[in-house]
Amino acid sequence: MGLLSLWAVLLLASPAPATTVGHGLSVRVPPGWHVLDRRLTPCTNPVERVDLVGNGALVMVQEALDHAYVDRFPVRPTHFRVHGAASWMACCTVRRRGWRVDFRDSGRSFYAYVYPGRRGSLREALTLLDSLRVAPSP
Repeated sequence: MGLLSLWAVLLLASPAPATTVGHGLSVRVPPGWHVLDRRLTPCTNPVERVDLVGNGALVMVQEALDHAYVDRFPVRPTHFRVHGAASWMACCTVRRRGWRVDFRDSGRSFYAYVYPGRRGSLREALTLLDSLRVAPSP
């Protein structure tokens, strides 16, 4: 393999740069995914902070604004996982089967909704969540 070919492989294999999505959040948006520029629910608490779509999948991250309950949320996992079959969810979600993962990070509490799409999209969605960076609230 020539030097140029090796460089191309390394470039394609490197993770996407972090995208600042506002509200002290940044995330690596993989190829084929994008940040939605509109909200999908009318909820105000929790409030949608970022919605990402790709390959038929959706990741919605909402923040609970009542800081008195932050300790009730589990500590953010090193790697996000979902368990069991996807199910219908109520309250501030979209009408699709998926999973909810609650977590706290940097003194803030979040609900992450993961809705699968095409084959492989669930793994992409969880990797995307793993890349989420949270700054403390001002």
